[in-house]
Order: sequence, then C-alpha cells, then structure tokens
Amino acid sequence: MRRILLVALATLAAALTCVPAKASPVAGAWVTASAFSKIYDPSTPTQQWYINDHTFVRDDAGTWHMFGITHAEPADPVNEIEFAHATAPSLGGPWTKQAPALTVDRSYFGETHLWAPHVIHVGGTYYMFYNGGGTDLTATAISLATSTDLIHWTRLASGPLFRDGYEARDPMVTRVGDQWVMYYDATSAPSGGDHVVAYRTSTDLIHWSGRNIAYTDPTTGDCCGNTESPFVVHRGDWWYLFIGPRLDYSGTDVYRSRDPFHFALADAVGHIASHAAEPVLDQNGAWWISAAGWGRGGVYLAPLTWHDGPVSGPHLYAMPADRSAVSRWDGSSWTVVGGPAGHLYGGGYGLFATDPGTGDLYRYNGTPGNWSRVGGPGASFAVNADGLYALAPDHSMVLRWTGSGTAWTRIGGPAAQIYAGGNDLFATNPDTGDIYRYNGTPENWTRIGGPGASFAVNANGLYGLTPDRSKVVEWTGNGTTWTQIGGPASRIHAGGEDLFATAPNTGDVYHYLGVENTWARAGGPGDAFTVNDTSLYGASGAGLFAWSGDGTGWTRVGDPVSEVVGGP
Repeated sequence: MRRILLVALATLAAALTCVPAKASPVAGAWVTASAFSKIYDPSTPTQQWYINDHTFVRDDAGTWHMFGITHAEPADPVNEIEFAHATAPSLGGPWTKQAPALTVDRSYFGETHLWAPHVIHVGGTYYMFYNGGGTDLTATAISLATSTDLIHWTRLASGPLFRDGYEARDPMVTRVGDQWVMYYDATSAPSGGDHVVAYRTSTDLIHWSGRNIAYTDPTTGDCCGNTESPFVVHRGDWWYLFIGPRLDYSGTDVYRSRDPFHFALADAVGHIASHAAEPVLDQNGAWWISAAGWGRGGVYLAPLTWHDGPVSGPHLYAMPADRSAVSRWDGSSWTVVGGPAGHLYGGGYGLFATDPGTGDLYRYNGTPGNWSRVGGPGASFAVNADGLYALAPDHSMVLRWTGSGTAWTRIGGPAAQIYAGGNDLFATNPDTGDIYRYNGTPENWTRIGGPGASFAVNANGLYGLTPDRSKVVEWTGNGTTWTQIGGPASRIHAGGEDLFATAPNTGDVYHYLGVENTWARAGGPGDAFTVNDTSLYGASGAGLFAWSGDGTGWTRVGDPVSEVVGGP
C-alpha cells in the first residue's frame, strides 16, 4: 500500500513513504475475524516471554496442544532454540505450560535454531514440520520430527526433508487430492528475489518434490518478507491462503482461488489484524484464528467468519436528478431496472427502493421492472450482507425483514439512526447518542461507544467521526474501546473492505490504508460518495465518476445523479 503518514486529513505536512497498494476483495466472498482474546502467556514471574509462529492440534483424548517458537523478550530469533508446548481442554483454555517439546540439536545436520512448527495427525503418528536453520541462508533446513503421544519427539534419522532459501521457513502441510502439499515462505530464487509462497508435494510425507510457486508477491528482498506463515484452507470449491505480515507486523491478508497451486494479489478477500495467524477448526465445527508475535505477550484467539455473499454488492444503482428511474451500472453500461423512487438502499443482501408517493419499500428481484413490496414506510432503512433493517416511522423500534412477504420482526427499541455493513448492525440511542451493536437475537444489544457525528460500517468493522469531527476512530471490537486512525474529516464512507473520508477544508477524498493515521489522497471534492465491493464512486454536477483504485485517477461513468448505492 502506498503509505502516506497523515497527521490530519486536512494537513498534508507529514513525510511520504511508499508501500504497495491494497488489493480489492473478490466480490462474493470475504473473511473477517472478531475481537481477539488472550488465551496463553508463556511468561515467568520474573521474565516476559513470547510465542511466535505456532500450531494447534487436538489429540485422540480431546486435549488441545499448542506448539510454538518461544524466547524471552526482547526478540532474538537466531537464539530461538526450543519449542513451547502447552495443553488445554478447549481452544479457549485454560492453557497449561508443559516442558519444551523440542530443543535444538546442533549435531543434527547443522541445526541452529527451531522455527515455526506445524503438526498434523496421520494414522497413529503426529508429524511436526519445522525450520531447523543452518549457516547457509540460501539453503535452510525444513525438517521433520514424529511422535505418537505429542510429548516425545524423534527427528527423521536421514536428516532434513530438503533445504531452500532465502531462509525458507514456516512450513504448513495439507492434503490436496491424493497427495500431500507443503506450503512455505521463500524467495523466487534461493539467494533472494520476489517474496513467494513455495510448495512441494509428497505421497508419504518423507520424500518431497522440487519446489514450485503458489504465490508471488511484487515486493523483493531476501529475509523478512510478507509471505510468511502461509496457511491454506479448503472450503467448498475454494482454497484460501493466509499470509503476512501485511501492512503492519500484526497484519494477515487472505486470498482465494479455485486452484490450490495458484493465488494472485487480485484474489484478496480479507485482512486480519494478526501476526503468525493460524486458522483452526474446533471439534464443534467453529472456525477460529490466532495471533502471536514478538512483544505481544502470548497467544490470542478470535472467531473467524467466512462470508459467502457479497459485502456491499459489486454493482451500482443510481437515480437521475429528477428521480424518474432506477438504473444499474454493471461496469460498462447502464440498464434501467425500475421507475420513479424516493430513496435507494443497497448492500450485499439486495437493492431496495421506496415509493415516492407512499413511502412503501420495494425489493428489486434481479430483472428490470421486477419489484416486490416488502413493507410500509420507515424513518430509515439499512442493508448489510445478510439482512434488511428498518427504523419505525416514529423511531420507536428497530425491525428486521423476515425475508418473506411484508413480515417484519422487532429486534430493538427506540433508536435515532441505524448503520449496517458487513454482517453487522448498529444503532444510536435517541437520548444519549451512544452507539449499540446488535448481537443477532431480538432485543439483544451491547453498548460499544458514545455519540459521534457519523458512523460507517464495512466488512472490517465500524468507524466513527467524533462529535466535533476532529478525529476518525475505529472500534476495536472489544467493549467500548476505540482507536484513532485519522484526523479531522467532514464525512466518512465505507463499503466492501474500504474506508474513505473527506477533508474538512478542501473536500478532497482520502483512502484509509489499514494502518493507523495512514491515508492516501484519492481525489478532489464531490457532492456525494458511495463505496461498493469494487470501487469508490463520486457524484458532482459534472456527472458520476469511478475511482481508478490507484492514485487520483477517475473515469466518468454517467450523468449527474440524485442518489447512488452499491448492490448485488
């Protein structure tokens, strides 16, 4: 991502630094994590310790085991010479420290350190793959130890499985068809080059093929790249690749492909604030994702959510200035899909419009002219990836459409405004302005913050403008804690995985790059902006324009509009 340190949106006095641009999420699928909670701290009463790359495995008796890189703070990777081991009755804990699972053996084919264990269970044997180092960083060892009880480990007598560079590490093994596949972090050539996720195949977990490349990043170097900790998950017809650190030390990007051997930057479907992320499926079928690292004080866990529908919708819907018709933009042309409308409401769940005479709400059924009445008037409506919500005309209650006919269910009491995005819904208290999150069952809401001038929601979270518009803030996902991510702004706009804000003095629009106080100017002022799964759109008296996604380039896609929203 191009990194522009922006102390305040209106003041571009800070120094400029460049990083690669963030890829847009693939429409129709995205991955998010909820708030992280600490589950294990390896520290002693007198010394802080860390866990870095780690792995989870559940034994036949139902006990969970965690193995990981460990050392006393501060970080000292070349002297990470033992693997931490802890056990727990469930992923959430409580975790109990055990004796180290493995200690470096310098007589074992030049082993120098122990990095990034990955354990799988096949038959009656547990296989631990790890990086054993070596003095030649263009040919570091990927090694194997086995166990039948997860306590006693024996290294493969014949030595490392193979060697690769530059400082090849972080092996992860999964089954693809009739073969085993090991993914690991490397560079395009053993001496350096593009940071890549390499892979090798095997039929017996002992003998491995030559190296192949599953993902090539545009960044180059030797060590310390951004393709570390690769982890591949198979769901349905898709394969998901998790790698990091991306954007920041605690940053993991997720990519999706139908081919487990080819992933691309354009395949991005999520960004998670985690270092050394390890997706894990528990015995109840629930997905989790972990986080750890230097200076982090242990291991953390968060629920992982796979969203199989669009976020904000990949298409665009708009009305001309006289509101005489609703038209759909598919990226190349406009199609009239409906007649006059009062207001438009769109999101991954669908497109909705109000009748300009009665205020009744209608749903677009996917073909031009085909709409169904779903309800009467409301003070406001909001759409996210999995539902349609309404505020009663007198603001006395929040309702959710059942998805059938004109039936609605009350889910909350009085509210001033509602905000929806991703798969979340939020509402503000009409008396205090405090903001609450809907927990998914009627009348079940949690206060998460105080009042704000405005709020916006995307697949990654909830964002707000402080009441005096002096700061852009992001909800951490935990309690009522918020983090400042930007300075003064007039408005904020969110959709897909993106957030934009307008500068109060110039009206210029800025793109949030996912790192606190890090924004890039995307363009000049506009009368209105909207964000869908694929782009930012700006409206002015000169017409409707689509942002190029890079720099400040825009393309005119239509005449002036009165309203514009994203939708399926």
